[in-house]
Amino acid sequence: MNLNKKIVLGLTGGIGTGKSTAARYLVSRGFTHIDADQIGRDLTKDGSPMLAVLEENFGRSEEHPERPSVLREDGSLDRAGLARIVFADPEKKARLDGIMFTEIIRIIRERIEGAKGPVLLDAPLLFESGADALCDKVILVTADEETRIRRVMSRDGASREDVLARMGSQMSDADKASRADLIVDNSGSREDLFRQLDEALDFMKGDIDKRRVSD
Repeated sequence: MNLNKKIVLGLTGGIGTGKSTAARYLVSRGFTHIDADQIGRDLTKDGSPMLAVLEENFGRSEEHPERPSVLREDGSLDRAGLARIVFADPEKKARLDGIMFTEIIRIIRERIEGAKGPVLLDAPLLFESGADALCDKVILVTADEETRIRRVMSRDGASREDVLARMGSQMSDADKASRADLIVDNSGSREDLFRQLDEALDFMKGDIDKRRVSD
């Protein structure tokens, strides 16, 4: 792939698929890394203006003084408290997603515009947020279920039941696969993953060059 061109490559994958390993490899190939999860964490860090927005919408406000605050006494976000509120109410979860996704995509657009050369947009919720619309191509990283469960249990010290619950809360691989341009199976070794990624880049270079010639 010509690394001097402004190509935006989307990368997504569920928990335990090894998406982060794939992202690090693609960055080593010359991509500028835009990490949507990190943007989300930065938006909710201590002192961020977003905290007041979240408190107004989901915590204590002039309109709803009876509600518990989603902020701790020191002003930091009570992430567990906010999660309890929004995951118990689909309407509130949708509202939270709308607030966060809108701001995350705004920042992603700014970073894409400021980047030189190819961009890797690394986002677990790429399709859910609508950020796939910013990408020229999307790679989905997958792995078989047992491999994913084993990886997450080892990494997080989580129980099998907890891992299955987390996997069940995400968009299914089948749904993601129907929207991705390329699928990379990371059930095996890192070497196999890297080989597949190299092949994906070679394929996309030809496909994107053909499309631009015809445009």
